[in-house]
Amino acid sequence: MKNLFNSLAAITLLLSSAQAHDWVGARPDSHAPIGVMADHTHKKNEFMLSYRYMHMLMDGMRDEASGTTPTSVFANNYTVSPTRMTMDMHMWGLMYAPTDKLTLMAMVNYLSSEMDHVIFPAAAPLIALNGGSSTFTTKSSGFGDARLTGMYQFFKKEDQSAHFNFGISLPTGSVGQQDAVPGPGGRIDRQLPAPMQLGSGTFDLLPGVTYLKQHHSWSWGAQMNGTFRTHENHHNYRLGHGFESTAWIGKKFTSWLSAAPRFRYTYEGELKGNQAGVGLNPPFAPTRRTVTTAFGENYGGHSIDLGASVNIFIPSGWLKGHRLAFEFMAPVYQNLNGLQLETDYTVTAGWQFAW
Repeated sequence: MKNLFNSLAAITLLLSSAQAHDWVGARPDSHAPIGVMADHTHKKNEFMLSYRYMHMLMDGMRDEASGTTPTSVFANNYTVSPTRMTMDMHMWGLMYAPTDKLTLMAMVNYLSSEMDHVIFPAAAPLIALNGGSSTFTTKSSGFGDARLTGMYQFFKKEDQSAHFNFGISLPTGSVGQQDAVPGPGGRIDRQLPAPMQLGSGTFDLLPGVTYLKQHHSWSWGAQMNGTFRTHENHHNYRLGHGFESTAWIGKKFTSWLSAAPRFRYTYEGELKGNQAGVGLNPPFAPTRRTVTTAFGENYGGHSIDLGASVNIFIPSGWLKGHRLAFEFMAPVYQNLNGLQLETDYTVTAGWQFAW
């Protein structure tokens, strides 16, 4: 770890030593990859509208740092194992700068999720309650948690700047989503586990810090963010606190096109508490656990992701100032707590316009 920090410090010193120039906002790499939120500030009285679409695929189970199978999940005394999950998210954002140093942002999102499951073959009564099938799928959709955040620029010198990120996530997303799940009484609507809910159910604090550096034909930046859950929600659980660190290097190829690789490290703690209404033991198998997502030790962990992105900035014409961006991220390392679905990839596309 010491060698890693020394290497990062040496790279930072090398990158910062290049000849300085004034920051140029009207170029494609003046914004971070589209998967990075709250990466830049605006000038006084400037607005920006944004839209992002994100698709995430999780396919296959993981036991800490190794891939595993439903058979192994069943051997760990679980009756149901997830096998696959997809999530699609639409995000709308509005930014406004009341001063040159302070930029405010509001963001809302709409989510759609699906999770596939398989039932332990020896659990014949549960399979019978599921209409004779050993598989089932749950779905949820709706608006998620809204965010009110800000960016305060505390450092600016020619072609580099830094700002604090701060804000709060509001519990506007439902944590009471239900869907038809097999169990005592047959396949009826029951409370879904946390990954299928639309929000955290808690007020969450969102501190962070961002640094940006621009050169004549390329740029780079780094950001660290935290998520702190302030209380337990009304379904008797709290998601884990989180931390994320990311860095990118953007290369401007033309006045309208840039590309950037990105590195991201993510940590999330275990879920705390008991999810009310989730994971009730069936009377025909009282000694077995139900589904992995019902238990807090199967939440959180560490991951390292690498990504590639493209930014498009339209410098002239009737679409002048509009931006389009795309990013693909995939994990290169995952060490998850307990038994969880592993992430395969995340794709994000977006549009931004400032005036």
